[in-house]
Amino acid sequence: MFRWLPGARMLASYHPSWLRRDVVAGLVLSTLLVPQGMAYAELAGLPAITGLYTSVCCLIAYALFGPSRILVLGPDSSLGPMIAATIIPIIGSNGDPKRAVALASMLALLVGAVTIFAGVARLGFIADLLSKPTQIGYMNGLALTILVGQLPSCAASRWRATA
Repeated sequence: MFRWLPGARMLASYHPSWLRRDVVAGLVLSTLLVPQGMAYAELAGLPAITGLYTSVCCLIAYALFGPSRILVLGPDSSLGPMIAATIIPIIGSNGDPKRAVALASMLALLVGAVTIFAGVARLGFIADLLSKPTQIGYMNGLALTILVGQLPSCAASRWRATA
């Protein structure tokens, strides 16, 4: 059982003295990841509540199945544009939010299956082939895309606050 649920092994060796710090870390992480997850869900063309569930559920799943006690897992800025680019052409401009969530969920399951296959086949070395400048450029480009995409909603909320 410990082979498939590393979190259970860590729970068996958990020290009660860690609880206070772990609760504080969990609260801090939640205050950062939940709004971030909701914003990324909207960026991907999904309802914001999807980002809330994704943020919470992936942390719980990683606590059970993840091999590291200190690794943080959450929504990523690169996922929003990729999910949007995949599902928006399928659902069209007047798409149903339920259909968008179903398609994004299926996409997540397919990516998970490919990731598991890559792990079993020991293909992690492929990530080392991407140069650091390429990775940094990609992340900066995504950050600018997100920033520009959020400007209209920020301007609208500021306008409503002053009106």
